[in-house]
Amino acid sequence: MRLVISIAILFVSFSSFAQKKQKIDSINFDSIRNYEYQLEGLSHNIINSEDVQERITSCYYFIQTLKTALKVPQSFEYDFTLLKTVSAIKPADDKFRVFTWNLLLDSGKYMYFGAIQMNNADSLILFGLYDSSEYNRDIYYGQFDNRHWMGALYYQVHHYKWKKQDHYLMFGWDGQDSKTNRKIIDVLWFDENDQPQFGKEIFNFDGDLQSRIIFDFSDRAAMLCRYDKHEKAIVFANLVPINPMMKGMYENYVPDGTYDFLRFDKGTWRREKMMFEDRKEHSGDLRKF
Repeated sequence: MRLVISIAILFVSFSSFAQKKQKIDSINFDSIRNYEYQLEGLSHNIINSEDVQERITSCYYFIQTLKTALKVPQSFEYDFTLLKTVSAIKPADDKFRVFTWNLLLDSGKYMYFGAIQMNNADSLILFGLYDSSEYNRDIYYGQFDNRHWMGALYYQVHHYKWKKQDHYLMFGWDGQDSKTNRKIIDVLWFDENDQPQFGKEIFNFDGDLQSRIIFDFSDRAAMLCRYDKHEKAIVFANLVPINPMMKGMYENYVPDGTYDFLRFDKGTWRREKMMFEDRKEHSGDLRKF
């Protein structure tokens, strides 16, 4: 546990370095690539090692090595393509890049780690993300900073503006436990001090305004949940228990083959019923999700 705590504090501070706005040069490229080779091996151990202490130790050194790699000038322009088990995604406006990955504990629970690298020309600004999923209260309506993050492995980000403020929809997966998976739709925004904040009451589920959307379902099922650029909406599969008597037992929830939307309307994302019969021209695209 001491080692886990040490991992959690590694992202407390950020470092600065000179960074020019230009294509990444060969010296910087080679330097970051050498760190990427180290990160590749560590990330493999985090996922595949049979010993939990080795997984935790690898995660500790992964964070240290990642911070060192990101200190290299022009690191924001480098694509870490060798890191197959680490998500590294950017929004369309290139304001930041977010790294997320997970660590499986012997209890069967996942611990999530992450960092937001800002696209800053003069210095590295790095915000660590601290998984507080088990300790956060009011998870459907609460607003959390990066130190109280709802841990998840992000697979998509969608940027939009409302009243001149940037909003970023963050779509994440969480392997809750040995029986249940979770999909999370969160919203990331930056306050007046340019500090990251997660959650805002902008998701309207039949009149209920929520700060984020959370779906729990069987780990044997796959759930569609992402932003669809063709429909200009969030599309998600409806979940139902395999038996009506199992209502509330989310390890038995699976998609029923129908889908709903969340469409943006005057500052909020409102739930709408989706009928594929009226949108056949897009059904081929939706099957990819």
